[in-house]
Amino acid sequence: MPKIKIRNTKLFFDIYGSKLDIQKSTVKEKPTMIVLHGGHGIADHTLYVEFWSQFSNLAQVIFLDQRGCGRSDVADKSEWNLACWGQDIVDFCEALSIVKPIIAGVSMGGHVMCEYVTKNPEHPGALIFCNTEAKFDVNAVIKKFEELGGSEIGDIARQNYLFPSPENAKIYEERCIPFYAKNAYSKDEMKRCQQRTEIFEHYCRNEFNTFNYLDALHKICCPTLFMVGEDSPGHPPVFAKEMANNINQKWVTYHLFKNAGAPVYKDAPDEAYQAVKNFLIKNYGE
Repeated sequence: MPKIKIRNTKLFFDIYGSKLDIQKSTVKEKPTMIVLHGGHGIADHTLYVEFWSQFSNLAQVIFLDQRGCGRSDVADKSEWNLACWGQDIVDFCEALSIVKPIIAGVSMGGHVMCEYVTKNPEHPGALIFCNTEAKFDVNAVIKKFEELGGSEIGDIARQNYLFPSPENAKIYEERCIPFYAKNAYSKDEMKRCQQRTEIFEHYCRNEFNTFNYLDALHKICCPTLFMVGEDSPGHPPVFAKEMANNINQKWVTYHLFKNAGAPVYKDAPDEAYQAVKNFLIKNYGE
């Protein structure tokens, strides 16, 4: 499996599409898009390939299993945090000579993006935040789960986020994940992920309810797309709107997907494909 040593561990990555677009009389260099998965310890990059690999004609698309997750090596517990995951993006790009990458992050992948870009605002060429937030408000999430599934589903979500454990994570996966989207991830899709639930538990206990990058988002200085699900319980639209309002509006493209959950491309695949394609063509050409 393709792995690269980043500081004291090895990260798995998979590449879709070449860096060079070789035509009859010209060679064009395509931008590189790095896709960051969410659900650290629960999910890995395999959930994201079906949608994001579609753009390999416009960009070289790299899927990265983040430190400790999926097919990457097991990392030390002290490194299961946003500071390490964010720095890994910079170091990964340096190791592979990637300049001005497009960084696309879904859910917790967006949290890593916030750490990365607020510490290294000049590094990315573009950003795509999909169903994510710069500050997590568990009460807003529980409220949205209750709206969609009733008080019992809200209570299960509360237990998972506030009292993380393998038992609560399992119940959350079975009962709450189906409310993420009308066409939510299937049990088979989740089963193929290589899981280390202790990472998610550690993150919930230490950072999930305390991270806050809102006041630092003004540092963003590159084109930024927000993909927002109107009916996303895990990532209510108010979170994305807060983020967008803290960025210079000349950089912002905000796309609200009606009647869609998380990730938006599960419920609105054609609309989501067109939104990303238009964003890439606008900023990089065909």
